[in-house]
Amino acid sequence: MSGGPAPGGKLLVADIGGTNARFALAAMRGEDIDIPPPDIFLTADHASLAAALDAFLDAAGRPPLAGVAACAAGPVAGVGAAAHIAMTNCPWDVSVETLARVTGIASPRLMNDFAALALSVPALGAEDLHPVGSRLDALPRAPVAVLGAGTGLGVSALVFGEAHEIPVAGEGGHVDLAPANPREAEILAFLQSVHGHVSAERVLSGPGLVTLHAALAALAGREEPGLTPADIAARAYTREDSHAEEAVRLFCGWLGAVAGDLALTLGAQGGVYIGGGIVPGWLAGMTGLFDEEVFRTRFEAKGRFGAWLARIPVFVIRRADAALLGLARAARDPKP
Repeated sequence: MSGGPAPGGKLLVADIGGTNARFALAAMRGEDIDIPPPDIFLTADHASLAAALDAFLDAAGRPPLAGVAACAAGPVAGVGAAAHIAMTNCPWDVSVETLARVTGIASPRLMNDFAALALSVPALGAEDLHPVGSRLDALPRAPVAVLGAGTGLGVSALVFGEAHEIPVAGEGGHVDLAPANPREAEILAFLQSVHGHVSAERVLSGPGLVTLHAALAALAGREEPGLTPADIAARAYTREDSHAEEAVRLFCGWLGAVAGDLALTLGAQGGVYIGGGIVPGWLAGMTGLFDEEVFRTRFEAKGRFGAWLARIPVFVIRRADAALLGLARAARDPKP
């Protein structure tokens, strides 16, 4: 264990998922932060977070540390030294106590993964972002909204105090899903007959894309072929499956509607930023699959506040290590 923060030391950042954990030692270069490619650990290969951290730090030669920050999928329970995240698909004890004990840093930061993503936003450059629709100007220091579909639907915000940026984590993926037209109402009624409560995450996620495709097949009286999210996206991209095309189109529209609701709720004139694995992945590998016009139309379709939403910029985060960047910024400034 070290003796506390080391001036000029590295910033240890850890992004912990159910299957993989990514560790990196970021370096401060004035106001900039350099993040090397992370080391990726299979969580199944290590009995605990402590064991994985020890292995990573031993391999790195136990460098002096100036700060520590970690994130994981799920809400943070407890406060201060008692803060921890109970993960659904990983038995690790992801806690402030573990981070402090292994690293010797007294005040490590622990946060939800989308809170870390939100903290990256002020440091992202134009090359890291893909504008959805026209490139609009965000209002400086206004609230920022972040959401993204992957294994689930993550939602967070960033607000600005006098001296600090404050990430606000929530569970907005579990808000009620609302239909906007008879076709969506038909699909939602079917999903409610199967699942009861239907949240936004029920369709806006990788499993949700499968759920949408299965619902469309069932409503058409066809048997669901058991496709993966990647299969559905590929079939929609090649236009070989009309239900896959409709599922992707519905996904884009509902994501726009949920993003618009989030922007209204937060007053997110600082912009809406889309992360997660699905939409950035589509932009990278299947140009045109993400229907920006459908998204933007539904984003702004809020009646009297349509014109207000039309002035809010929306961006897809294209930087793969954005969450690590947010963690490094948190580790640099240990105050929550």
